[in-house]
Amino acid sequence: PRVFSRLTGQSGNNTQTVDVSGQELATLTASGQYQPPPASAKQAISFPLRLMKIHGQWRIVNPPKQLLLSKPDFLRVYQPRDLYFFAPGGRTLAPGVPGGGTLVPDPVYVPLLATATHLATDLVLALQQRPPGYLSGVTQTSLPPGTRVLGVRIEGPGAVVNLGGTVTRASMPVLESIAAQLVWTLTSSSYGRQAINSVKLEVDGVPQALPDAVLGDFELASKYSDMVPRPVAAGGLYFIGKGGAVQVLQASQATAPPRLVLGQAGTGLIPMTSIAVSPRSVQGSIAGTSLGAGERSIAGISPDGRTVYFGTLAKGAALGSWRPGGRITSLSWDASGGLWVAAGNGVWLRRPGGKAPVAVDNGQLPPGDRVTALRVAPDGVRIAMIVRGKAGSLLEIGAVKLGAHTASIGQLTPIGSGIPDPAQLSWYNPDNLIVLASPGSAHPLLEDVPVSGGEPTPIGAEPHTRSIATAGSQIVAGLRGGLLVTLSGPDGSWEPLGRGQAPAYPG
Repeated sequence: PRVFSRLTGQSGNNTQTVDVSGQELATLTASGQYQPPPASAKQAISFPLRLMKIHGQWRIVNPPKQLLLSKPDFLRVYQPRDLYFFAPGGRTLAPGVPGGGTLVPDPVYVPLLATATHLATDLVLALQQRPPGYLSGVTQTSLPPGTRVLGVRIEGPGAVVNLGGTVTRASMPVLESIAAQLVWTLTSSSYGRQAINSVKLEVDGVPQALPDAVLGDFELASKYSDMVPRPVAAGGLYFIGKGGAVQVLQASQATAPPRLVLGQAGTGLIPMTSIAVSPRSVQGSIAGTSLGAGERSIAGISPDGRTVYFGTLAKGAALGSWRPGGRITSLSWDASGGLWVAAGNGVWLRRPGGKAPVAVDNGQLPPGDRVTALRVAPDGVRIAMIVRGKAGSLLEIGAVKLGAHTASIGQLTPIGSGIPDPAQLSWYNPDNLIVLASPGSAHPLLEDVPVSGGEPTPIGAEPHTRSIATAGSQIVAGLRGGLLVTLSGPDGSWEPLGRGQAPAYPG
C-alpha cells in the first residue's frame, strides 16, 4: 500500500475520468516496513482513473497496481509492532553469558483487525527472514536456515510456537536465543499492551524445557529484559555548572545537591559548551590513559567549536584534545565505549583502546549534505541523525557497520516528517526520539518521534529551550540564562531543577 496525506478527485455528473491527486507519505512494503520517499523525490502525484457505469454504479476500469490509502485510513487499519533481531555477534550466545546477545527492534506495521493467531504466525514467519530496510545486513536472526514454522496457537494469554526443520539440531544456547526473539516480538508492549504475555517454544511438537522457564515452560519477556538496552536515568544527569565545571546529579540522590565529577572535567579549567558521557563504564584505554572498572568517559566541545576534549571521570584524570577539522556539531558515545563526532562535512569514530580515529563512510548522504546532530542508540546498532542539505534539515535513522579498521553508516530512512528544521535529538526509549526544533527561540518545538515512521507527538516546551537530555521517562531541558528544568513524562509539567547548562544523560 501507498499512504497519502490526502486523496482528492474531481468529476462532473457525466464525467467518465476522475483526476486523483495526493501527497505521498510512504510506501508499506510486503514485509511491513513504512518507507517514506527520499527527500529529493517528487511526493505530490496525480493520475487519472477511468470510470464505467455498470447497472447504475461506477466501476474503475484502470485501478492502480497498488492499494492507495489516505493517512487516516492507514492509521485505522494498521498498527505498529516490533520484530526483534540480534546485533552482530549475538546469534548463538545464551542470555546471561558475558558478551551475550543484544536484541534490536525493527518496527513493522501489521493489520489491526488480524486475529491473534494470524498475527502471531505472521510475526514468527517474519523472524525467519533477513531484516529488510536499513537494518539489512546489520542484524540477524537466531533461527537456523531451514527452520520451518509448523504452527502457532494461542493458549489463554500465551502463544505456543512449534518449529521444525533444521532447528531440531540446535543447541540449548541457540534455542534460548530463539526464545528471546519470539518472546520479545510477540509480547512487547512498545506500542500498547498486547494480548500475548508469554511464549512456549516447541520443536516438532515437543515442549522445550529452557532454563529458568516459568508458568509451565512459558517464557516471559522479563527473563530477557537485559537483552534490549534502553536509556535509563540511573546513571545520573551530567551538566556544565558554575565556572564551567562538569557536575552530576545522581538519580539515587535526587534531593542531594549535585557534585563535581572527578578528574579535570570537574575543575572548570577546560571550558566546554556541550558534553557527552559514556553510557556505561568500560575497561581499556582512551588516548593512552588506563581505565579502571567503574569509570565513565566524558567528551566535550570547546567554545570555538573546533576541539574535542575527552578523558575519564577518574581522580586526577586529565583531558586529551583532538581537532577533527571543521566545526564540531555533535558528540555521542556508543555501547562499546566508542566516541562518535560530527564535524565539518564528516563523521568520525574514536574507538577505545587508544586507536586512531577513523572517518565514517557516510556515502548515503548526498554531496554537500552534513550531519548537524547524531545519537547512537543504546543497542549500538541504530543511529539517529539530523542532516542539513538543500531541502533544509531532516531527521533520519540508519544503522552502523563496524569493521576491524572501518566504520560506515548504511541506508538512511527519514522519520519525523513535518518537523520544521529539527536541531537536536535524544533517545527517549528504544522506539522513540525526543527532537528539539528552533532551540533558544520564544517558541521552541519539542516532539516525541517514533522511529517506526509514525506521526510525531508534540510536547509542550518551555520558552527559550536551548538543549535537551532524555533517559527513560525523564526529560531535562536547558534554558537560556542557565536554568535546568525537568519534565517527568510527556503529560507532566516543567519544574525547576537548578542552575546549569548543556544537560546530558549517559549515551
